[in-house]
Amino acid sequence: MVAQVSYGSCPMCEIPKSAPMGHSTFQPLDNSRDQHIYSEQLEDNNINALHTLSVRPICNQFWQYPLCNVFQLWQPDELHQLHLGLVKDLLHWLLKYLKARNPKDQFDNRFISVPRYPGLQHFSKPFDSLKSGTWQGKVIRGMIRTLAVNCAPILDCCKDDGKTAAENAFDEMVMGAVLAFCEFSLLVRQQNHSDLSLTALDDALK
Repeated sequence: MVAQVSYGSCPMCEIPKSAPMGHSTFQPLDNSRDQHIYSEQLEDNNINALHTLSVRPICNQFWQYPLCNVFQLWQPDELHQLHLGLVKDLLHWLLKYLKARNPKDQFDNRFISVPRYPGLQHFSKPFDSLKSGTWQGKVIRGMIRTLAVNCAPILDCCKDDGKTAAENAFDEMVMGAVLAFCEFSLLVRQQNHSDLSLTALDDALK
């Protein structure tokens, strides 16, 4: 409402809200929302262009303040953007990949076999059998703590199990993405950061 963009659209960038994870057309630095462009389009009555960018064709009161960029006011939200957003998307993407490659049953067995232990989340059902209402931040964080360990034996590109070179290469890329995402998600929860932890976060993100 503050950014005056349509429901479900990103208030900071112009990536389509229906774009899947890994959408490669948009880069984080070249599609930021620009209130000056929107203001000019509104003056020119270019309503269709604004609708295409999910911007409501009304004058945003924040545009009149020269030192305020309403599209840069938003702070990262660990719960909704990371855990209930990107991490959940990662899990759905991973399960589709495993199902296409056949070892999803192995992953499900490992997923529900995590022993009960303080600090570890135990699941009695596979991830895609959980109701959407159970996807709380605590549950997602519990998944992240054991996700890389559950995936590593399945996506082991060094294991001689008859996979082709291309399959091994894909498995290695997917495992790298999972590992980096898990590391980023765990590092970002620190309450205090140093140059070392920020460098580690940047490396995991890249």
